[in-house]
Amino acid sequence: MGYGSPNGSDDLPEYLADVLHGKKPPPEMIAEYVRRYERIGGSPQNRILASLRTKLERRLAVRNAATRVFLGVKHGRPALRDVIPEAARAGFQQLVAVPLSPYASTWISEPYRAGVAEGIRAAPTPIEVDVRLGWHLDPHWIGYWKRSIRSELASHPSPDAAVLLSAHSLPQRMRELGDPYPEILDETSQRIARETGLARWSFTYQSAGNTTEAWLGPDITDVMLDWQRRGARRQVVASFGFVFDHLEVLYDLDVVVREFAESHGIEYRRVPMPNDADEVVEALASRALAGWPAAAPESTS
Repeated sequence: MGYGSPNGSDDLPEYLADVLHGKKPPPEMIAEYVRRYERIGGSPQNRILASLRTKLERRLAVRNAATRVFLGVKHGRPALRDVIPEAARAGFQQLVAVPLSPYASTWISEPYRAGVAEGIRAAPTPIEVDVRLGWHLDPHWIGYWKRSIRSELASHPSPDAAVLLSAHSLPQRMRELGDPYPEILDETSQRIARETGLARWSFTYQSAGNTTEAWLGPDITDVMLDWQRRGARRQVVASFGFVFDHLEVLYDLDVVVREFAESHGIEYRRVPMPNDADEVVEALASRALAGWPAAAPESTS
């Protein structure tokens, strides 16, 4: 299960209306998103999700050749509400649903659950869906960031470099309502830093909404200035809050944050996103297969 993305500018009005729960987006919002997507050359998200689906299906076929992997998104197509009835029509009675976000935040998970419930109601025959959240400490997931951060630091060595582990901010009210998101992110960032052996690092939030309410901090730009005062001219961003490249990475970070950093004399570098890396496929497979009988050993005859 993924968030979803428009395939192009023509899809944006319908896509944004879906994000806004059916409310028609104002023309200025559409124009701004068209500008952002054009600036990054379009979003690769749907291509990445399709690749992940294919790779995961191949990986699971090692356990059971009949395994089929469906892709459903919260916004856009293929919609969760349509994919679950499709699976039922194909004869499936049970699905395991894994979100393409490792973090079991209420803010993140409830829209997935709502889409699943809508799909179950629309299914022509009874179907059970086991939603499996929370793979933020999977060793493959942590291992990807360990490998990639070390590679970036080794390729551009600097004794004073700082690493910024970033994730999408949420409205402050979500913490007040008991959403475990901040604690989950803290646990994950601490694990990544420890496994990677980082000495100069900080956790930061990015992509706060442009609203009047308070959002979770510290914001990445504030943390950058703090590290600059501490002598870190080169700063490496690892956006561990996401799995793959999309607008919040390619625009919010690589355009907005990069321009901010360079305007303040800070060298901005970013660790590549996992996208459809083997570690992500293994993490998804582990979550999907949890509790399944072990695969039978291959015959040696």
